[in-house]
Amino acid sequence: MIVTEAGDRYRFVTQPDHAALSGRFARHWGGGDVVIPDPHVPFVVAAETHDQGWSDYDCRPRLDGDGNPVDFVAVDGDDWTDFYARGVDVAADVHPYAGLLVSMHAAGLRRGGYGVRTEILDLSDEAPYASFVDAQEARQEEFAAALDLPERDRETLDALHADGTAPGGAIRGNLWKHYLLLQALDSLSLYVCHSTRFETAEVGPVPIEGDDTTTLDVTPVGPATLRLDPYPFDVDALSATIPRRVVPTDADDLVGAYYDADVRRFEVTFVA
Repeated sequence: MIVTEAGDRYRFVTQPDHAALSGRFARHWGGGDVVIPDPHVPFVVAAETHDQGWSDYDCRPRLDGDGNPVDFVAVDGDDWTDFYARGVDVAADVHPYAGLLVSMHAAGLRRGGYGVRTEILDLSDEAPYASFVDAQEARQEEFAAALDLPERDRETLDALHADGTAPGGAIRGNLWKHYLLLQALDSLSLYVCHSTRFETAEVGPVPIEGDDTTTLDVTPVGPATLRLDPYPFDVDALSATIPRRVVPTDADDLVGAYYDADVRRFEVTFVA
């Protein structure tokens, strides 16, 4: 559950709804020099389902020891590893390449983002994440073998598993580009879902043509309108709707207040 406090209200967005927004970005990715993922459908599956393992947990808000709602970044480690292990299964059941990307995403979240998400701590030596990362990286090798990935992609996986970063910090093959793009879409969606008010931001690295990357500059130009530079979508203006519930911070029964609240659909529009 993504929880933001705004004044005397809590706003709740479920992790699957956040991932669905990432999927909408993925379906319309393709403006300018950005890389259009190929294979396309498995990438969209990965973007849209990468947090599907949270679906049961996110049926209700939970309180911490101080009586505050538990945000997704503060979830118990054993629960977290269970969510993502199940989420990999969901994606892999649709397509093994989607399963590979979701597994890389999940392991990367506990391994410093494989060097590309500086805000993420490397917890891969700590319980319960160490065994989770080991299991997911072993599974990535199984996916790679079953998919008969090109040698450059296999080399990238080997480097990620050995060193936690891509070889030489460079893009190596399509798999690494797809991983980078999945992280960028995840970050852009989190920016939208987790912000109490929109402020200027940067999202990246984003793969573009060749072996280069760029950074998306995000600039609010209205209450619910965001300018992206460079503009990455295949339509002139992309609108997206985020379902969320809003409840009072002083509610005596948080779960009851959550289910009494109507789902509000907040719309944001991205422009060039």
